[in-house]
Amino acid sequence: MRVLLWVGAATAAMVTIWFLVAYGSANVARIVSTDVLWHADLDTFHRSAVALLHGGSIYDTGAKLVNLNPPVWTVLFAPLGLLKPLAAYWVFSAVTAVLVLGSALLVARELDVSPRAKWLAVAAMALSSPFMGTVAVGQVYGVLLAGLTLSWLATRRGHLAQAGVYLGLVVALKPTLAPLLLLPLVQRQWRTVKAAIVGVLAATVVGMVVAGPATTVRWLSVVRTEGLSTFGDNASLPSLVARLGGPAWLGFLLGAAAVGYTLRRTTNLWALTAATLLLSPIAWHNYLVLCFPGVFAVLMRRRFATAAFLLTLPLIGVEWGMHLWKGDSLVDRIGQSLYCFVLVSWWVVLTVQHDRDDPGEVREPGDLGGAEHGSARTAHQ
Repeated sequence: MRVLLWVGAATAAMVTIWFLVAYGSANVARIVSTDVLWHADLDTFHRSAVALLHGGSIYDTGAKLVNLNPPVWTVLFAPLGLLKPLAAYWVFSAVTAVLVLGSALLVARELDVSPRAKWLAVAAMALSSPFMGTVAVGQVYGVLLAGLTLSWLATRRGHLAQAGVYLGLVVALKPTLAPLLLLPLVQRQWRTVKAAIVGVLAATVVGMVVAGPATTVRWLSVVRTEGLSTFGDNASLPSLVARLGGPAWLGFLLGAAAVGYTLRRTTNLWALTAATLLLSPIAWHNYLVLCFPGVFAVLMRRRFATAAFLLTLPLIGVEWGMHLWKGDSLVDRIGQSLYCFVLVSWWVVLTVQHDRDDPGEVREPGDLGGAEHGSARTAHQ
């Protein structure tokens, strides 16, 4: 198996190099572009922020992409609405990069991963298509990952209420991540559950108060009318099944089974995040950044072949779908589903590795040094 993993990692690296030589990098071109329309999500968020600041409808702005995020996200983004679109993009892209890579480094430090492995992994993340795509398009995933990381760290330190608040805020910003609330529920961490519910409700109320109740109703209407995308960049199981000609409900059933299996096998937050993305109707391949910290649980056990396989797969850029699989045949549709395979690979590894790879004690408040506290309860996140 180890040989196969190294072969898979080498193959992914060679495909990446081939694309760079043959086509260049679409992600790099988008990152440095001064055309704000290339930063589609940022353009949508900025238009909504401007509309909020001027009393307009944040969901009817004429943006190329529909704003599927709840009102509270626009409230948080509103300060950037005071800037010109391109300036807002550069600020937000810098913040996103810091949040994603900073979250990874925090988890690596917490798990005491060796410096060499840590920095090689972070470098691979920085060069990956999900990371560069997240920065280039201006997506919200950096903020979401920061919230998940803070929740994970708070749980390890025994600050269960804080963990719940962070988790609740993440779900409030991206409701499709709601299955993550099942983790403290099955662990019977009631303080976390209660705090998460408070976090969701508080953030929702803030959005309703600042943007107006009618805006929340409008958001629900927009979300309800949004269909399931079978675009190859959508890595979820419902999208995969629909892309291959099957019923979407089967994909949702498989996704629900993945979530259920994960909860039975492990209490690893990153594994459940991967399962949740498989269940979600929309899981663009850039969403994979939400699972990045999970690779440090693999590196902590010195499973380098497995980690290399996970980290090289996302190096394959969007050129895969742009240049190789543009047809409508079954073979093309399978080829278009590469990113679903990548997400499934991360889920399988993070779920199978489970608790052995993340022996994180829930520590007493103030015990931050990493030593096991005699009165601490074990609870893996």
